Parts: sequence; structure tokens; C-alpha cells
Amino acid sequence: MDMEIHSESDVVVAGGGPSGLIAALAAARAGARTLLVEQYGFLGGMATVASVGPFSPFHYDDQQITMGIPQELVQRLIAAGGSTGHLKCVPEYGSGSYMAYFDREVYKMIAFQMMEEAGVRLLLHTFIGGTVTEGNRVTGLQVCNKSGFQQVLGKVVVDATGDGDVAARAGAEFKWGRDSDHLGQPMTMFFEMANVDTGALKSYIDTHPDDVEWASELHAGQPLPKAFNQRYFVVQGFTNFVKKAREAGELHLGRDTVLLQSTMRDGTIVFNSTRVGKLRGTDVNDFTEAEIEGRKQAMSLAAFAKKYLPGFADAYVCSTGAQIGVRESRHVVGEYLLTPDDVASGRRFPDVVARGFFPIDVHDPTGGKGYQAGGSTWIKPKGPYDIPLRCLIPKAIDGLVMTGRNISASHEAHGSLRVQGTAFAIGQASGAAAAVAAKDDCQPRDVDVGKVQRILIDQKANLDIDQSNSFKAGRSATA
Repeated sequence: MDMEIHSESDVVVAGGGPSGLIAALAAARAGARTLLVEQYGFLGGMATVASVGPFSPFHYDDQQITMGIPQELVQRLIAAGGSTGHLKCVPEYGSGSYMAYFDREVYKMIAFQMMEEAGVRLLLHTFIGGTVTEGNRVTGLQVCNKSGFQQVLGKVVVDATGDGDVAARAGAEFKWGRDSDHLGQPMTMFFEMANVDTGALKSYIDTHPDDVEWASELHAGQPLPKAFNQRYFVVQGFTNFVKKAREAGELHLGRDTVLLQSTMRDGTIVFNSTRVGKLRGTDVNDFTEAEIEGRKQAMSLAAFAKKYLPGFADAYVCSTGAQIGVRESRHVVGEYLLTPDDVASGRRFPDVVARGFFPIDVHDPTGGKGYQAGGSTWIKPKGPYDIPLRCLIPKAIDGLVMTGRNISASHEAHGSLRVQGTAFAIGQASGAAAAVAAKDDCQPRDVDVGKVQRILIDQKANLDIDQSNSFKAGRSATA
């Protein structure tokens, strides 16, 4: 099929989620002509598409790890009245050490503003159907949109699809889910309910510890704007109500507990409670089935909440995700595979380009049990760990940089790095690496690591390295 050439750029970013939007900004600010391709009419990925929020931690304990352009995004949201900033989570079990609440609609606009300021060209409402290749080198994307079928060409392509779609189309080696049975973490349809009596809800949580698996409160370091909700909490439990409703045939849900939390708006609660397992978000039939099942569970859970949960008698569903949230799919095999021990031990690498810190958080791929019931995993690393550039470079495929949750990592390591705080940081790393490869006319696997690290540090990223020694490592950096 003949396709018209839409454009030619230095860097083409496939996907405008947390890693993709930051990758595009990092590449453009590093001097690369950058185009971002996105299937929706706005940016933000799961945060804006699937209502996933708040931002997961940028912190390990009280130490902020993710900085740079992601922190600038948070500051821009705060200034626009669209974020609480980072709130401390006590205890951190189940959520991490801090969370930053945000307004999805403000986020959409701020993301556009930052793209325009950086000179990133956007191609919205555009799906990726394949790759343009020369041998084993990716030279662009085959896309489809209202204008028909087109080619988007670039010196370097960044795969920020979340599912490794570009890499897979180019023939890259990948793993799917966990090694034992190739199942990934379950998908979740997020939804929100408004007109909730949060005081009554919180009172029940505080006075019924036997019905709570875990709960945390979040605290601001300084007063929040009066227009914001002033009280934040997250809880997983309500097992007694769930059991009673199931016995009465009144609840269709893929898990045995309910997970919900506050939002920026008083009286509005978001549910992270539906669970759709054993289906693949990379298979169109599975994905379709998951969307339908996710909405069935969401509406059943909303009806359950109105009947059983304190504070929900007059509540109503005010929003659902535009799509179901996908936690895990392809793990593209790169020059290095990040291991569970790398994460748990806080391992350092000389070719560090991002840092992870979140616990290994794996939701039960086969059933509905939580952490304490033994179906899911929550393991806190001994300290922040490095993500080496080699995890972003797919084996045997040139012209391509991976980013976000589809980088080269094991199922368990992915359980840590998949969250938005780390996806942001990986995005900045991938954008810097792609810009260096494009400007130096070399393959991403051959870039000067020191040059990439200098760009990241200039962009205020946190690599926590001895700059002189690391920069000397250059192309020879190895574990």
C-alpha cells in the first residue's frame, strides 16, 4: 500500500502518556525536531484516558527521586490550580510514600502548553499500525487517521505505547507478563462517584479496623487552596460488606476487597477496585472483552456502594475511564534486563539514565486477593535503584528507544517501575537519548552515555552520580 509521507523529524515519539509526553519535551529541549503521535485528542495517557490518579510517588521515603521535567509539570499544575502537589502518605503501605493529586482537565491543557513552548509538533487522533524499516532499523511509523494512511519518518523513534507496539511491529524480541504462565497484572476500569458523605465514610474506616485491610491518610506540607478538598485518605477493605453482597447475589466484582480514595474535589471518591484478569490488552478481542467486563464491574460496584457503604446513599457515578487501565503487557527484551534483585537491592549502574524507587507492586494476575491475603506482592526496595540506558535499547533493533512500562525488565521489576512517577523519569531519559542519537547521527545503542547524562542533569533530572567519573565512562558503560 502506498502511503503519503506526513512528516520527517529527528525524533518521533509514539504515544503521549506519562513517558511519551516527557520524552517529547526532553528531546525537543535538547535541540531535536520532535513529533509526538497520540491516538486520543489529548495527552496524559492512563492519567487522563483511564482516570488513573493521583500521581504515584516521586519519592523514596522523604527523598524526592523523580525531578526534572516531571517536577516542572507538577509545579505548572499547581500554579494553574490543578494539583495539590506531593502529599505525604502515612503509613505508606499500599500506596507509596507520597501522592500528588491532580485535575485531569487542567492536566490536558498544561501538557499542550508545554508542548507548544518546547516546539513539539503533535499528531493527534492517530493510530499506529506498523513501522517503516530498513533492514533491522526503524525509520518511522505507519499510521492511520482522518487523513488516511500515512508515514511518519524520523531518525529515531521512541516507543511510548506502553505495550511495546512499535517494537513488536518491528520484530523485536519480547516477553509477555510473568515467566511462569505469561499472565500479566489485571486491568482495571477506574470510576468516580460524587455527592459522597466523606465524613461518614472516613468515620466508618476509623472505627472498623476489622473491616480494613489497610488505610492511609495524606498530609500537605503547607495549606491547600480553599477550593480543594482538605482531607485525603486511601483505603482497601470493606470485606464484610463485599462478602454479604456476594452472598445475596448483589455484587459482580473481580476482587474480594474494595479500594477507594479521595480526590481533589470534596465529596468525590475514585475507585481502583475492578479487576479484569487473564486477558491481554495487546489482543483486540481480549481488549474488547475487558472493556465490557470492566464497565459491568464498575456499575455493579457503584450500586453496591450506594446500598452498603457508609456515606454513599446519595452518591452517583460522575465519570468513568475512556478506556480500561492496563498495568502490564509486553516486556521488550533489551541490552540489559532489569531483575527483581536489581530493584530490591537498590542496585547502581554506571549508565544510569533514570532512577526507580517504588515497591514491587504486583496485583494478583489470577484471582481477587490483596496483599495481606497472599495473592498480591508488595516489597519495598532497600533504596532507590538505577535504570540503565541499556534497558531502553531493544536487542537487534536499531533506530528505536523504549520508554515507560515496556522497557526491558522482568515481571517483578516492572511491578515497581510501571507507576507514573518512574514512567515520567524514564520518559525524560528516553527523550534525551533519542535526541543525542539523532543529532550525532548514530544508533541509540552507540550513543555517548555521558552526553545523555549531561543533558539529563542540565534538565534537572536526578541521577545521583559522580558526574566526572560517570561522564568518563561514555560508550563503555557496563554493569
